[in-house]
Order: sequence, then structure tokens, then C-alpha cells
Amino acid sequence: MTLAVIVLLAFGGMVLALIAPSFDERPAVLGAISGTVFGASLLMGLLAAHESGVIYGAVVMGPLTSAAIVLLSLVGLLVAAGAAIRKGGFALGSGEVHALVMWGVLGGILLVASAHLLMFYLALELSAYSTYVLVGYDRDRRFGTEAAAKYMILGAVGSALLLFGMALVYTETGNLGYTGIAIELGGNPSALARGGMALMLVGLGFKLAWVPFHAWAPDAYQGAFPLMAGFLSVAPKTALALGIVVLLSRAFGGSESVMAQWIGGLALLSVVLGSFWALLQNDLKRLLAYSTIVHMGFLGLALSTASLTGYTAVAYYLAAYIVTSLGFFFALEALEAEGLPSTLESWKGLGRRNPLLGVLLAVFVLSLAGVPLLAGFLAKLYVFAALAAAQAWAPLVVAVVMVVFGYYFYFRILAAVFLEAPAEDSPELAFSPTAFSLLVLLALAVVALGVWPQPLLRWLQAAVTAVM
Repeated sequence: MTLAVIVLLAFGGMVLALIAPSFDERPAVLGAISGTVFGASLLMGLLAAHESGVIYGAVVMGPLTSAAIVLLSLVGLLVAAGAAIRKGGFALGSGEVHALVMWGVLGGILLVASAHLLMFYLALELSAYSTYVLVGYDRDRRFGTEAAAKYMILGAVGSALLLFGMALVYTETGNLGYTGIAIELGGNPSALARGGMALMLVGLGFKLAWVPFHAWAPDAYQGAFPLMAGFLSVAPKTALALGIVVLLSRAFGGSESVMAQWIGGLALLSVVLGSFWALLQNDLKRLLAYSTIVHMGFLGLALSTASLTGYTAVAYYLAAYIVTSLGFFFALEALEAEGLPSTLESWKGLGRRNPLLGVLLAVFVLSLAGVPLLAGFLAKLYVFAALAAAQAWAPLVVAVVMVVFGYYFYFRILAAVFLEAPAEDSPELAFSPTAFSLLVLLALAVVALGVWPQPLLRWLQAAVTAVM
């Protein structure tokens, strides 16, 4: 099934790109095709849970690959549905957008399934180049073009450093396969290998927007359509975080790994500095970019434990983050479609103008903040449990303090929505049924994961256990 998913997404993207010119005036048809392909890959991913083996020595079939297929296919399915929020589709054609999303998901799946550094790099680049184009897809948006240029240039720097690090690891070990690297390093990497691991981590830090490699993220989020910024915030991050779980487990050792310790340092910087920078933002997309940096910091803290508890926390955090973040970005997309800019000033009184929308926004914001009974709270709680189990008391204290500190910039959004009075000339907000249906569905998922996480948690723990 894993091979079938790879073939389906590769050819599905090609078909969408080829037929796109014929369906420029019917974007709903292209969205339906994309949704059908992602729905099929999601079901096939569930059926692939009991597979095992290696394809051509580079792609691993197994429970974690199955989990990646399901999570990333869910992202693709939601983005395909969310594209219907845009009135009239995308000005330059919707088919190419769906094709790029499909290839981005394919790259993410291959990244998690990699058993070889070369496959890891190629999969990462496939995913990255898709997002470069999606960020700057509308050439008429000046900020979009500028954001895509910055993102691509800094992404190329990160890719070069990652590749250089891989070359140093290969020089030391004579292997590109994960198993061969683990055997040669033997838990005690040489100075050359440590240099390679450090450069790899810098490259990965660019992709995950860890501080101090985060500079591209606020501009990319601000310049992209909200729908594309939502895809950028979840799909590459999900794939790369799970890919790092595989790297640490199979190639670079356990909790004593130098790489895991370095990840912990970058994660702490991201949590602390990302929270402070978020306080200064009035543009909601830039605020969400810094919010993403903070969330990637929490993920990094769980990764730094290099333990089953930590890796399970990473997987659950990603699932919770997918539904929460996409819900907020879909709301941004729907409001921009109604002519409402993504700024705190324009959102004043939004809860009074449309109470149902205000409630839905509150669910997503409170989950991002980590309020109890919502998915985001349990996600952070599992990270804290992993840090406590690893006896990492200093990072745990800092993380708890920053969660409380983060309430301030999240509650600024709720204060504008519910406590501020709307402008006197504010028009009525007439949302499409598609937009409301998606927002309600994602809000229900956020609540469900917050009050009944056990089935998902057991499934993800079994997937992580198989890797370790």
C-alpha cells in the first residue's frame, strides 16, 4: 500500500497539472479530484499500518510511515476542501495549486519513510520546492513575491548546509544508510561526525524555523494566501518532525546523542524568543508565524528527550497542531474572502458581528494557547511529561513559564474579537456554507482530541515504538 500511495500522489499531481488549463473556470472540479486522491491515500495509509519491509533499500514500510501517510493526506484533504473558500479559485489557476500541494505531501511522506540520507534530502527538497512556489503563487501580490524570494534563498542556504553536513557524516562513516551510520558512529561520534551533525541540524533548523534560523517565516506567512500559509505551517513541519524522530532513532543514537542535546538548546531559544517577538505583532499572519516558531520549540523539547514518551508526544502534538492551526488559517482565508484584512485592528468586534464565528475562533486560539479540555493543552502536557520523565527540569520550568507568558499574545486576539467594539460602518459577514462547515468540523476535532485522546495516542505510540 505504501508504494501504491507514492505512485498515486506522484501521478495524481501530474494529472492535475496537465488538465489544469482545461478547468480554469471550474476550480471546484479540480478541488474534488484532489480531495478524492487524498481521501484514497488516507484510506490506503490506514491499511498500510501492518506492512513491513524496505523498498529499493531507501523507503521503509511500517507503522510510522502509515501514520505519516494518514496525517499528511488529512492535511491535503483539508486544504483541497479549504480551497473552496476562495471565491472563484486562484487567479492564476487552481490546478497547479492542487498539484503542488500533492507533491508537497508526497515529499513529506517520502521524508518520513526514508532509510537513506540521499532519499531524505531529495524528499525534503521535493516538499520545499512545492512550498516555495505556493508562497509566491500570485505574482501580482508584491508581498507574496518578496516573501517567496526570501523563503527560497534562505531555504537554499539551509539545504546547502544540510547537504554539506551529510557529506561530512558520509566521509566519517562511509555510509548513507541509517543503519550503517549508527553502526559506524557507535554512540561516540568523532569531531568530523559532530561537525556534520551540527551542519545537518542547522539545515533542519531552517526548515523547522527554529531560532536563530527563523527569519524567513514571518515574511513567508504574511506574503502567502492564508490557505497556503496554513499548509506551510503544518505539512512540512509534520513531515520533518517525524523524519527527525526516525533520524535520531535509527542513525544518531538515543538520549545521550549530541544531536538531541543541540536540538534542546535550539528549542528553548525558539520557545522563549518566539513568545517575546509574538507580543510585538499586530498582523495576524505574522503573529501566527511566531506562534509556529514557539510550537516548533515545544516539539524540539520533546525531540530532545530522545525517548518513547518524547517521540509519542511529538506525534500527538503534530496531530493536535494540524487541526488547530488549519482551523485558524481557514478562518483567516474566509475573512479575507469577505474583504477583511488579517490584522488585529480589523478584527475588533468580530465576535459581536458574527457570534458563531467568534466562538469558533475562540476554540482555535485557546487550543493554540494550551487551555484545558482542548487538543493544544494535552499536546503541551505530554511534552511536559516527556521532559519530566527525562529529568530535564530546567527546560521543563522554562516551558511551563512560557506557556503562561504565551497566553498574553493569544488573548490579545480574543480581546479584539470580543471586547472591542466594531466600527460603525462594518458590513455584515456572509460566510459560505463550505467555510462554516470546515470551521465547525475542525473545532469539533480540537475539542474531541482534548477530551478523548486515548485512541489516537495508542495508535501513535504503537507507530513510534515500531521505529525505536
